[in-house]
Formats: sequence, C-alpha cells, structure tokens
Amino acid sequence: MFPNKARIVSLLDASIKEMELLQQMSAGINIPDDFISSISGLTVYRACGMSLQYITENFIKVRNIQGRDFFSPYKEIPWEDVFGMRNFLCHEYGDSDPEGIFNTVKEDVPILLDVTRKILKDIDANPGNSAI
Repeated sequence: MFPNKARIVSLLDASIKEMELLQQMSAGINIPDDFISSISGLTVYRACGMSLQYITENFIKVRNIQGRDFFSPYKEIPWEDVFGMRNFLCHEYGDSDPEGIFNTVKEDVPILLDVTRKILKDIDANPGNSAI
C-alpha cells in the first residue's frame, strides 16, 4: 500500500546500526587529539568520517523520497546541517578536522540516534500515514 515505507524503514534502520557502530568505534576516543596521536586513532578518525558520510547519505535518500517536510516534526535536529555534512564529507573531507568530527560523534550523533529511533516508532505507530 505504501511502496516507499519499506525503503524508508530500511534506510533509517541502516542509519541506526551505523550510528551504534560509530559509537562503539569511537568509544576509546576521549579528546579530539586522540584521533591524531596514533595510527589506530587516525584509523578510527577515518572510519568515523566514512560512517558519518554513510549516515548522512541515508538521510538525504529519505529526504529525496519523502521531501523535506518529512523531518519537520523533529526539530531537535538541524536537518539542513545533516544534509550539508554529507556534501562536506564527500567533497571537502580534506578540510575536516578532529575537533569537528569529535564533536559530531560525541555530541550530535547520540541525539540523532534517539530521534531516528523516534521516527521509526512514529512510522510504526502510524501505519496508515499517507506521507510514508
């Protein structure tokens, strides 16, 4: 009945799994300099960048399917920044810095993870929602 619902749920589920993985990968990173103080830190830094790129790409795909209004009830997230981060990570990755990635991973991702879980609950609670 809603051909896009399965795709939206799949993209959001994948984003949740990636955010959980991102948190696990970065668990030993306590300050931005931990990303650049060793080869293992640098590896985590690059992995975090790729995870953020994947996550933000998924949200762009949802936006492209559903439109920007889909995210409007979830005001705790600056969605335009999420969409813009994907472009930055894809095209300007060399300009990223450990502090920016650190702050995104440690401060923004936990909020985005909670909101993404809420979006999925809202989708599940409203199976007749014609927007999906």
